[in-house]
Amino acid sequence: MKIKFSYLLVVLALFTGLNTMAQKFSVESMKMELDPNKPDSDRNFDDLVKWAEETSVHPKTANDPKMWYYRGLTFLKVSNMKNELSEKHPKALDLALEGFTNAIKTDTKNKVTELAEGNLLNVAVGYYNQGYEAYNAKDYSASYTAFGKALPLMKYDTDNQLRRNNLTSEVLEQMMAYSAMNNGEEEKAIKALSNLVNNGSSDPTIFTNLANLQMKMGDTTTALATITEGKEMNEGNEDLTNLELNTYLRLGRSKELIEKLNLAIETDPVNTLYYQARGDAFERFGDTEKALADYAKCIEIDPEYYDAYYNRGALFLNKIGAIVEALDGEYKPSIIQAKEVEINQWYVKAIVEFETVFEGNDDMPINEKVDLAGTMKKIYARLEKMDKYAEMKAFVEANK
Repeated sequence: MKIKFSYLLVVLALFTGLNTMAQKFSVESMKMELDPNKPDSDRNFDDLVKWAEETSVHPKTANDPKMWYYRGLTFLKVSNMKNELSEKHPKALDLALEGFTNAIKTDTKNKVTELAEGNLLNVAVGYYNQGYEAYNAKDYSASYTAFGKALPLMKYDTDNQLRRNNLTSEVLEQMMAYSAMNNGEEEKAIKALSNLVNNGSSDPTIFTNLANLQMKMGDTTTALATITEGKEMNEGNEDLTNLELNTYLRLGRSKELIEKLNLAIETDPVNTLYYQARGDAFERFGDTEKALADYAKCIEIDPEYYDAYYNRGALFLNKIGAIVEALDGEYKPSIIQAKEVEINQWYVKAIVEFETVFEGNDDMPINEKVDLAGTMKKIYARLEKMDKYAEMKAFVEANK
């Protein structure tokens, strides 16, 4: 039987109308199934997911803010499950984000916007938890991504609900920075830490980490500027001060280092690290008297500050090196004999310092103690103290 064309149009129109009604009915079904008074254990999540997927692609409901809101809520709940359904939808949290975001975009009458924004905070918490788990599992690429997805959602925390639970934009950016640092992605870490600084963070660890990364990337000038800015916001912070001093020391800028150390010592006159560092700087300048005075100050403050004893011993050995270098090409017995006496005097001074370190510093790593014993063995041989020589030789051989 031949079907008239006009009749076919009526059939198609009827089918289309029924299909549209079905999709709208599915949205209402999602609403009822997601009634806040209904416990999750009584909800049919298989149907919810089916309805969420069908209504999102149908042209009559694709721009329905209620559909997007219920779709977001469905997948938010799925993301918190630990079952086959959540395994089937590993990107459920991303779908929840998409749902709530589109609900806000399409909600011209503001019927679900407030609810969607509130649930975006739950999405942020979900991403934070994902990032935290990934970070602990040392999957730093995944943790960086998850924390990064949570970050823009913090703008919805207008009543500080998450802040009261210690979840803030600053925390997320810090975790992004640590993730990138652990993953060897210095540029990403620098970007995250720089954002924190630009947004007014005063945490000294942010400045120290940022400066260290900048130096690692070879940008010493910017690193020193970062340290200076951090010190201005954290007056007297020891970590930033020490980083600044170590930077000048590493760069060999002894004059500037001494100036910085003078200020540091004025602020903290009993800090042995500052006197030691200034002593090192004076020694680099060849001002051994001032260097020895600073090492002596370290010992005055802390008689068990063994680094100062070691530094004095090393300084005395360097004195010997300078004498030997000056004798290059000199063969007059009278001059050599006089210098030999002076050299032996410096060896005696050096061995006294090294003995104090060797005998007193119980916390000295064994490999460093073996190295020191090797140096002492040579000095004892030079001074013809063969019993001590044998003692050091035995120690070295026993701890190789």
